[in-house]
This record gives sequence, C-alpha cells and structure tokens, in this order.
Amino acid sequence: MHITLPAKLAADIAQFDGEVRQFQQHTLTADEFKHHRVIWGIYEQRRDGAYMLRTRIPGGRLSARQARAIAALSLRHQSRLHLSTRENIQFHDLPVGALPEIMRELLEAGIACQGGGGNTARNVVACPLAGLCRQEQFDVTPQVAAVTEHLLAQPGSLTLPRKFKTAFSGCGADCALATVTDIGFIAKVQDGVPGYAVYGGGGMGGAPRLAEQLATWLPAADCVLATEAVRRIFDQRGDRTNRARARLRFAVAKMAPGEFRALFESELARLRAASRPALPMAAVQGTGSQADTDGAPAVAPGNGAAPLAPPAVETVAGLRVVRQRQAGRCSVLLSIPFGHLTGSELAELADIATRYSAEAGVRATPNQSLIIPSVTEADLPALGTALRAMAPRFLQQGAVNHIVACTGAATCRLGICHSQEAAAALATALDQASLPAAILSQLDIRLNGCPNCCGQHPVGAIGLAGALQQQDGHALPAYRLHLGARRGEGVTRFGEYVATIPATLLPARIASLLQEFANGRLPDECLSDYFDRLGKAHFQSR
Repeated sequence: MHITLPAKLAADIAQFDGEVRQFQQHTLTADEFKHHRVIWGIYEQRRDGAYMLRTRIPGGRLSARQARAIAALSLRHQSRLHLSTRENIQFHDLPVGALPEIMRELLEAGIACQGGGGNTARNVVACPLAGLCRQEQFDVTPQVAAVTEHLLAQPGSLTLPRKFKTAFSGCGADCALATVTDIGFIAKVQDGVPGYAVYGGGGMGGAPRLAEQLATWLPAADCVLATEAVRRIFDQRGDRTNRARARLRFAVAKMAPGEFRALFESELARLRAASRPALPMAAVQGTGSQADTDGAPAVAPGNGAAPLAPPAVETVAGLRVVRQRQAGRCSVLLSIPFGHLTGSELAELADIATRYSAEAGVRATPNQSLIIPSVTEADLPALGTALRAMAPRFLQQGAVNHIVACTGAATCRLGICHSQEAAAALATALDQASLPAAILSQLDIRLNGCPNCCGQHPVGAIGLAGALQQQDGHALPAYRLHLGARRGEGVTRFGEYVATIPATLLPARIASLLQEFANGRLPDECLSDYFDRLGKAHFQSR
C-alpha cells in the first residue's frame, strides 16, 4: 500500500528533536515533555528512562523495505519489537535521546509515528487479508490509504478530545472490528458499486459501547468525507474537561436517539457542498490491490449474505494457511506468541517474503501476528523449510495461536497483572488438556493486564481483564472473566462479567471451563451459544 506522507512531518520531527534536547537539559519538565511526546506514540515504560515508540502501519501492510528499516533500528538500539492489536509495531526499551533519529529513519522508509498516541486520530486498521480474502465484498485497501493520508495531513487530527480510531472490514465478519470503533466501515456492493455501511461512536475501554449505524450504504469515494464528518463531531462534542469520559462514545451516549446520525448526515452534506477531497480513481472504484495484479476482479463474485465467520485456516506443508481468492495463492499465518518479535527475525522475514510473496512484504494482524501473503501453493514446502531454519517458533501449532495478550505490568505503567506470563501459562495448560481440534480451532482468548482494552478482552470469546482481589487483607492479582461475546455485523456484543479468578488459578480454571464445554456442547455449538443456552448463572456458580 502506498501512502503519501505529509511534507510537514520532517519539520515536526526536527521540532520534537529540540523538545527532547530541552527535556534532557531540564528546561522542559517531565509533564511538559509528556504533552509533546505522546502525540508521537511515545510512552514511558515501568523502567525509568525506557520508552516505547509506536509506529503507524496503515492496514497492517508492511513492505520488505519497511520491515528491514524497522529491523535495522531495532538491532542498532537493542530494542524489543511488539505487534499490537491495532496492526502497529512498537519499539520497546528505547532511550529518549534516540527517539528523533529513529523517527527520521522511519520517515525515510515511509513510516509515520505522528498520531501513534495521545489525543489524536490513530492508525487506520483493516482486515489483514484485504484484497485476498474469498469472503470480502471488495478490497478496502484504497480507502484505507485515502483516509490515512487525509488524517495525517489534517492538523485537527492531533488536537482531539481523546483518541480517535478508524477501521475497515471487507465483509460482515468484521475482522477489523468496525462495529466497536469510533468510525468503522463495512464493505457493501450496491447495484455493482463498491460502498460501505458506516458505523460510529463505538469503543472498548471503560464502559464499552457498540457503534451506531450512521449509513446503510455510502459510495467508496465518500469515505474521507464520512471520516472527517465524524472527526468534526467529536472535535465539537467531545468532553475536554474529563479525560475518563472524553472518548466519542461518551458524547454519543448523551445524545438523544437518532441525534448522532442526524449530526453525521448534516456534517456530511456540508462537506459535500464545500468541496469533495480529490481521491484517486482506484479509491472510487475499489481497486488497486495485489488482487488486481493477480487478475482478480475488484468486486468479489457472489455478494450474497455477508459471512459472519472469519475465513477457514488449513494446515498445508506444516503451515497454517488461508486460501486466497487468487487461484493457487495462499496467505501463511505465522505464530508470533503475544506479539514478541526480534529485529533479526523481522529482517529474515523480509528476505523470505521477498522470495516467496508476490506482495514482497508482510502484514500485521489484529491478533498480534504476521502474515506472509500471496504465496503460491507450490512454494509452501520451500517456505516452510526456510521458516523452520530461521525460527521454528513461527510454525507452532496449538493454543498459543488463539490467545491475545497486552504487554501488561512487565512494561506498562498502567498494568496490574503480568498478562503475558499468564497467557503463556494458559497456553501450556490448554495444550496439556488435549482439547478436541474442533474446540481448539474456535478458541479466542483475550487478556489485559488491567481494565483497559489493549488486549480487546470485551470482544474475546473468553475475555480476561487484570484486577486486584482482596484476600486475607492483601491485594492479589486476579482476572475478571467475561463470556458470551460475539463479533460480526448485526450480532456484535460484548462479553458479560462472570467471575473473578485469582491469577494463580487462571490456567486450571479456563482449562476446566473448556473441557466442560467440549463435553457438554451441542453439535456445531460455539462457546457463546453454549453460554446463552446454559445462562450466566451456570458459569457464576463454577
């Protein structure tokens, strides 16, 4: 995906370089420096003097050149890499003085950091198989690029009441979680014309809220206008006095029924009348992806009822793959437990992707992993051999591929629990439980080390949020268990709180829950159906 970055970014980085120097010279206080750095996705870690830097990877698309640039910086600065649930790559354990240099080199590789954090318009996420998935209505990539370019160039995107997130899904399965974000788009084809159902005002975090449908269908060319309309409503209506209630969803919750949609329609009409942002023809037609170079149609054939399940994962030549809409091509899903990645691994992956992927790159997923897209089926055995020689862990099978976990208290200053340690122990326990393949394949466990939602626990089939539990006068780490969540257009719902489990008992309790599910489920019954059938009280009593 080609993104044209604003020319002003170089000057903005130079200005930030000066602010770093002022901070190092103690002429800028820590609080004053925080105000400047968070806009760039720079956060303090638990260890004093160590910082995390978050990059923006629109749609998760990373060329081999960009991957090599990130890898080289990681190695040079001895920084650990982490894949986030919003398709970003984060550098960890950086010294403050290295930040401007890293940002400049990333910019040279076509990667922006501005808007990586703070009260800004964040990275635009998309289905990781955009342009490749057999289920998609059409490739959303051109609109992801157009909206990204608009938000990066829009000064108002850096001064919002709170963070502002955008998502594009290619079908009703809603792999990008468009129905629980500030503004979300779900691809629809109407009379042969690509367009989108538009959702807005959703979000997770404290007091999660489902997004409202703002339009049943808008032409693809209106995505930039629709995004700008919602951004402006947020800018005008968001609460700038109470950070805890500043997200767009809180402003929408105060509105009368239908008011948000009316505001959206009014603002959209005003923007249309003023001037339509110029979009490339690809953005209007819904083309411009790898699918086109492979000869596939821009609009996928057979646009019937929207599927509500992600595409099937198969095992071929020891690799987890998804067959693409391009005949003879597969996307290879790598196992990168909890998003941990080294610079040397990413550099080698870039070389492997150059050899075997028609896209010559990798894609970050919302599940903290990477995909090597557009590999011919004939090349799968050779690719598997190359991956085994490089990093056998990328080919792991089992529960670890179905668990998402935030970085937790190991690095995050907000963390209560060590979520990644808990996730690793949980994966081991589930593998030892020898769950049936049908149960393992549908696992979706999401952990957070605190009540916030970096690990997206509200939408996990099993959602776990870090908490403290009082026992004998001591506060001990624990996890709040949520069950019953669903994802998909028209059916999305958040999990319900069921019980609080001490961290030490978590692996055994979840393994027991899934064993019970395996023994008691009806044919083809998913965990959320099982939860509905037995009722919340049944799980509270376990």
